[in-house]
Formats: sequence, C-alpha cells, structure tokens
Amino acid sequence: MRATVSAILFGIASYIIGQTPIYDFVSFNKTLNVPANLNSERSAVIFSVPEKEADFIEVGDHEKLLTQVHKAFVTMGIDALFYLNEQNFTASNNSRFSYSALFNKRKIKTIIFLTQTAGGFKILMAPFDGTSRLMSDGADVFYMESDQLYSLLLNVGREIRRADQELYNFLIPEKPNYLHGLSIVENTLLKNYPGILRRSKLAVERFAPLDSTNISDPSVLSRIKKYNLEVADKNKELAQIMSLYPYEYILVDKMPDDELKRNRYQFILRSVKSSAGIVKQMLDYEVMASETGFVSVIPVMPDQTRVKTIPRNAIVHKFYIRQNISKNVHVGEWDADVSWQEALKNMIGNLSQELNIKN
Repeated sequence: MRATVSAILFGIASYIIGQTPIYDFVSFNKTLNVPANLNSERSAVIFSVPEKEADFIEVGDHEKLLTQVHKAFVTMGIDALFYLNEQNFTASNNSRFSYSALFNKRKIKTIIFLTQTAGGFKILMAPFDGTSRLMSDGADVFYMESDQLYSLLLNVGREIRRADQELYNFLIPEKPNYLHGLSIVENTLLKNYPGILRRSKLAVERFAPLDSTNISDPSVLSRIKKYNLEVADKNKELAQIMSLYPYEYILVDKMPDDELKRNRYQFILRSVKSSAGIVKQMLDYEVMASETGFVSVIPVMPDQTRVKTIPRNAIVHKFYIRQNISKNVHVGEWDADVSWQEALKNMIGNLSQELNIKN
C-alpha cells in the first residue's frame, strides 16, 4: 500500500482551514511500514475530533475516545507520552514552536496523528523531524483508516505485531497524558497597551497564501486554490478593519525577528486561536479549574463597553501586541471573540479607549 501525496506547507492554516488535518498540507508516502523504534522510543499523539456546534462552536468531546485508544496503544507497546489537540498545536506560530520544542526536550521520536471525522477514523505514524512541521516532506508514513475505531485499532495492532520490533516500552502510563496550553509569552504579560504606540508604527502580519509551485495533484491544487481565495478575501477584510486603528500601522508579510528589527518595527500585532481556556493559558492568564466561561469586554464606541460571556471550551480568537525588543506581550482587556474579525475590532476599540482616543 503506497501512494504519494503532493507537497504543500500549511503556513498559517489554523486561521482558515478549520478542522482540515495539518498533514493534508505536507507531502508524504502512505505505507504500512511501522516507524522504526515505535516499541522502544516515545511517541506523541496529535488528535482531532469533530467540534460541537450550538450557541458557540466548542471543542469536541475526546476523553472517552482517547482512553480507548490509549489502552490499545499500551497493549501494542506504544509509549504515547503526550496527547495534544491539533486545535492547540495550530493555535499560533508560537504555539507550534513551543510544542515542538517540548517534543524535542522529551525525546519524542514518532508523531501519531489520530483523526476522527463524520466518516470514521484515521491513524498516521511518522518519524518526528524535530521541527514545528512535525514530519518531513516525502517521509514514509504508516497510514490506516476505517469507519470503525475498533477495526482500525485491531488492524494497526496486527501490523505492529507483524513488524516484530523488539519491545522496550514497559513503563507506559495507564491513562493518557493530556497537553494543554503551553505559554507563548516569551517575557512578561502586560494587561495594557503602551502609550508609545501613539508614535510608533505597528506591524500587522498579513494572512499568507500557500505556494502551489510544482504541485500536480488536481485535488491538492483545488484545495490550494480555495485556500488562497479565502486568504485574499481575509486580507481585504484585514485592511478594512485596520483602517479603524487610530495610529500608524503597516501591513507586512511574516518575517523573523531580525528583519522586524532591521525595519524598525518595534511592535507587531499577532493573534491566537483555540478554546477560550487554552488561549488564556497560552497567554499566561491564571485560569481556575472551576471557571466555566470568561467575560469578554466589548467596546461600544466611543467610550463605553458591554460584556459578553463565552464558554471555556468555545473556540475564540484573541489579538495581542508583542514588543519586538523586550518580547513583552500587551493584551489589554480580555476581549477574545468567536471570529477573528470581531476580536480585532474589539482590540482596536479597547486600545483606543485605553489610550483616550475619541472618534
């Protein structure tokens, strides 16, 4: 069983592609080859389950599923050290780097993708490449799918037994170990906006299109075309909403810190997207286990606000400003919202009120 999937970087896919698995945007070869050292080294599981849609779009239930999967992995000799919701991994560029750095620190050797869709389940196992992309283009990846989880796990176990690897993983935890929100704050979290923004140009990253160079697979090209059309529309919206920003700003393509400094961009606007509780954890807020929701401050121009309670597990966006020299993060009010457009408007409105801008 072998097939080649065309190559593509997922870029900032978390903003647009929703629950499309991130491995759909990396080239790999589908095989039944069990990763080397699967039964002697540590693995990490990146899982994706359908979201729940009611008054808010919320993270889907996964505990029962992962408990069943982990029990099966234990019998297979797979030391799944971490279980991480793909929503959290793709929350931001910084979150991907934070989680992949942890994987390196804990000597993860295999990445296991577990995906549940309306049509069934998939398991992919790939050598961890040590980067935030998780696996290398062109890698041979163990791939299986089934409409029934029991059948899938049974078949995966059969292939692992057939591989007949020497077993060294004996001290495997009995229960899955969930990774939650790792901090993306590099220095200090500040719940304000600096007055120097009045005379400093704010860099605002555009949403990035995907490169279709050398892609020949028609289905992949179709997905890229759809993705890039959405990116173009989003960048038009971004420009429109940023026109509300009261100070000087510039739309820029994503660039490293050195280039930001070289261009004298002292501040950059960024965002994070995940469940409200995870976003707070990533931004170093103190989050109590008893909290079931969080109150967002919604600006009502020019100088009033209202509040909006959003459930802890609802998917939200939160914009923040990073100081590129000190690497402090300025978040202002907690004004996360369910769409990036509303979250950005909230940030601009609250910043304007805090810095006493009257419209």
